[in-house]
Amino acid sequence: MPKKVTHPGSILDKLLINKEISQRELASKIDIAHSLLNNILKGNRKINVNIAISLEAAGFKTADYWLTKQMQYSLELAKNDKEVIKRNESIKIWSELGEIVPISFFKKQNFLDINSSDDIDKIYQIYDVQDFKSLKIKVETFNPKYFRKSSKFAENKENVIAWSLLAKYMAKQEKVNPFVVSNETLLINELKKCFFENKNTKEKTKKILGNYGIKFFILDRPSQTPVDGKSFMSDVNPSIALSLKYKRLDNFAFNIFHELGHVFKHLIKSKYKDEEFFVNSSVEAVEEFEANVYARNHLINSDLWNDFIISNDEFNDDVIFDFSSKIKVHPAIIRGRVCFEFPEYYRKRSLINSINILED
Repeated sequence: MPKKVTHPGSILDKLLINKEISQRELASKIDIAHSLLNNILKGNRKINVNIAISLEAAGFKTADYWLTKQMQYSLELAKNDKEVIKRNESIKIWSELGEIVPISFFKKQNFLDINSSDDIDKIYQIYDVQDFKSLKIKVETFNPKYFRKSSKFAENKENVIAWSLLAKYMAKQEKVNPFVVSNETLLINELKKCFFENKNTKEKTKKILGNYGIKFFILDRPSQTPVDGKSFMSDVNPSIALSLKYKRLDNFAFNIFHELGHVFKHLIKSKYKDEEFFVNSSVEAVEEFEANVYARNHLINSDLWNDFIISNDEFNDDVIFDFSSKIKVHPAIIRGRVCFEFPEYYRKRSLINSINILED
């Protein structure tokens, strides 16, 4: 229950009655307008420093007394003011949020503005919670099955969580066609053609995936967040989010197909419907092995690849370009596969590196 506060004007009004002095007489004595004094006595105006000093001179307690009473009254009013209370709660929450939420990351992504109460609500929406307590619990218990802490890079758990939950939030805003499992081959062929041409590749990839009912977007990651991307279900549609750490076509194509492996081999099954698959998940997981195999074999047919390996002793640019023209797979994707299986080729000079650029 709010504390009852008394305006100092009410105290002054009682003193006037006790001293049998009229309002006009006091107003004249302390040289202020009668209307101003009347509003002070009614509690509509403040007793300022000059009036407090004049009251002391007129024999009505000390200036310190009136200023203290006025300050106490104003302070209690502020403490019970709903807008002030809301603003102070926001300030407190923001100071606590900064300990577990990367505010700068959300601002950079244009999801937050000026640390307002509306921004707090936005964070709650992104984290899918109702209040700070439940947000804190969600951060503390974040432990997806198919994610591993990187041993090569410094990792900030709060940043990883923020990226992951923002990806899920953004997926909810995406509108795509219904997802039909039987369209897998058609989807794969369209994507391979898109990668082979490598023109407006990111935009075309998003459009192709959306046409086949898969949500896709690129989300930059905050610092200390070694995550290349992830796949998950958003309502009834599979979703893929990539951080696009490398602007290379072969890396982009493989990650897309890796996540499609999770879509068609895992996410469509009921046992995986609530799982999230991160691109940098542990290679020891069977599901990650299956997704890697899916990506390799669907980017380049396994029989064609085996014939290519057997038929060539060297994998120079001419050999790769010939094979690329024959199977309609971009040479950068082929060379990426060669370097993966034969690491000694990674550092060899190649003109293909100059075209291994993800075209906007």
